[in-house]
Amino acid sequence: MASSYDAIPDFGLLYDSVPLYAARQDVAFYVEEVTAVRGRVLEVGCGTGRILFPIARIGRAITGIDGSAQMLERCRAKLAAEPAAVQSRVTLAQHDMRTLDLGETFGLIIAPFRVMQHLTTIDDQLRFLDVVALHLAPGGHFVFDVFNPYFAKLVEADGLEHEDTPEQRLPDGRTFRRAYRIARVRWIDQVSESELIYYVDGKRYVQGFEMRWYLAAELRNLLARAGFRVREIFGDFARGPLVDGCPELVITAEFVSA
Repeated sequence: MASSYDAIPDFGLLYDSVPLYAARQDVAFYVEEVTAVRGRVLEVGCGTGRILFPIARIGRAITGIDGSAQMLERCRAKLAAEPAAVQSRVTLAQHDMRTLDLGETFGLIIAPFRVMQHLTTIDDQLRFLDVVALHLAPGGHFVFDVFNPYFAKLVEADGLEHEDTPEQRLPDGRTFRRAYRIARVRWIDQVSESELIYYVDGKRYVQGFEMRWYLAAELRNLLARAGFRVREIFGDFARGPLVDGCPELVITAEFVSA
């Protein structure tokens, strides 16, 4: 799976410069999940370390994998600035999450910030869940999140650019702003063809990707098919209830059968 993150120069820096990402409320949730289990942690889609570093800073060993060379490069640069004790707890590697085989198991596997939504086919979803099962220690937990689809917004997708990051200065002095566009919604596939448009010193870069959206009942069935039991589903990162209109589907699960 070629990473769309690697098609844009300095993508790790641009990613870290998006205020919406820095403002996400998921970090404390995942750190709390870490404290509930024993053993090493595996983060699938660790990116530049937004969640990985807080976990390592509380004293837990964590392996972060990502399909993007640029995101991992940025993460490694940030890791080098951490204290030696934090550095010793972190392992980073580039892998395809559908074929991962690290030869070890973990007490907690997390796939934050909609990693599962990049898997647009049932075959790929099941391949990934098989990978999770392979790496999950007995009694371990698998935790991930996806957005709860807001159908009114999907219906109103107009194919136009909408700014989500006003113009700002990057640390190196360049100007940066960002917009997003939903080019098409494939209702039969439950897939949104999405674009993030980055403007850097007037140059326009487009990151195109597909996002698969799920319903809660569908996720329960998908996980059961792969041998998992859902422990809890929350509607937000404050562990609020799963109700109509909640912004997130946050799932904790455990593997129960091969």
